[in-house]
Amino acid sequence: MAVAEPTGSPGALTWAPGHALTMSNARNSHERGSATIELVYVLPILLLVFLAVVELSRAWLAVTITTAAAREGARVGATTPTTGGGTFNATPAYTTIDNILAGGGLSTGASRTVTCSAPCQPGSQVQAQVTVQFHTIAPAILPALTSVTLRETAVMRYE
Repeated sequence: MAVAEPTGSPGALTWAPGHALTMSNARNSHERGSATIELVYVLPILLLVFLAVVELSRAWLAVTITTAAAREGARVGATTPTTGGGTFNATPAYTTIDNILAGGGLSTGASRTVTCSAPCQPGSQVQAQVTVQFHTIAPAILPALTSVTLRETAVMRYE
């Protein structure tokens, strides 16, 4: 069986009986390897975009966990009974904040304060402040971004 030679202009679609529809390589012979070069240029940009999305997602999660810890610390502090003599007991609030931060992997280097305006009585404000250092992976690219300080404050009325 004889195979038909490609006919027509370069780059034209040709078909031979018993063979698949092909495109003539005459037009594309000077573009050999161009896809590889394009990939070399585009791949680093795509990787940077991917890393930026991952890092922003991590930062958003850290902010959310820090906010939740401050809110829960204020809530626990607002509902914890005072000790003898009307002294505010912040220990249960500290425990709650520490548990939330540890669950999110943010307890390293975190600081927290829970206070009640004196005298701590119903209607007084209980304030919880949580500060966390968020360490980025960006120092490999931008040395100025080694860590970011996240500080959240929540205020509730003492019950």
